[in-house]
Amino acid sequence: MRLKMVVVLSFHCRLFCATLPPMKRLFIVRHGKAQPQSGGSDFDRPLSPQGEADAHTLGQWTAEARQPGAPLCVSPSVRTTSTAQCLVDVWGEPSSHIQLEEQAYLASDRAWLGWINAWPDAHDTGWIVGHNPGLSELVERLTDQPIWLPTCGLAEITLHVDAWAEAFAGTGRLRGLFTPKSAMKP
Repeated sequence: MRLKMVVVLSFHCRLFCATLPPMKRLFIVRHGKAQPQSGGSDFDRPLSPQGEADAHTLGQWTAEARQPGAPLCVSPSVRTTSTAQCLVDVWGEPSSHIQLEEQAYLASDRAWLGWINAWPDAHDTGWIVGHNPGLSELVERLTDQPIWLPTCGLAEITLHVDAWAEAFAGTGRLRGLFTPKSAMKP
C-alpha cells in the first residue's frame, strides 16, 4: 500500500510540477559583519573575523543552490566584495564570476531591481551582495513582506516570471531566510 501511494504521489507531483509557471530564483545577501569604522571611510571597512566566518557558513549552506556562472552582482565596497569572495571560494568558482556594479554602494531597491532586470535569461538563479536599507527594501518590494536582513543574512525569493526583465513589485514570494544564527540550530 505504501509503495502504491508513493507512486501515485510521484505521478501527481510530476503532473503538478509540469503545470507550474516559469520561475527565477533570486538570492539577496547582505554583507558580513564589518570591522568598526576607525578613521577610514565606510566604503573601505573590511569584514570582521566573525563576518568572514559567517560568509563561509553561508557559502556552505548555499552551495547546492548555486548555478555556476549565474549572475553574482556585488557592491564594490570592501565588505561586500570580501563577502562575495568567501562565497565563490566555498563554491569553488573563480573570482571572475563576481560582477562588481560600481553604482551599487548603498544602492536603493529600485537601482538593484534595474540591474536585476538587465540580467540575461540564460540562468534561472541570480545573486546580489549589498547593503541595507536597499536590500531589505528590495525584498519587501518584490514580495510585499517587510523584513530586515541582518549582516550576512540571505533572503531567497522565487519570482514568478519568464524573464528577469519581468521582475517587479509583487512578483516574488519569500521562500526562506538564512541568518548566521539559524546556522547554529540543529
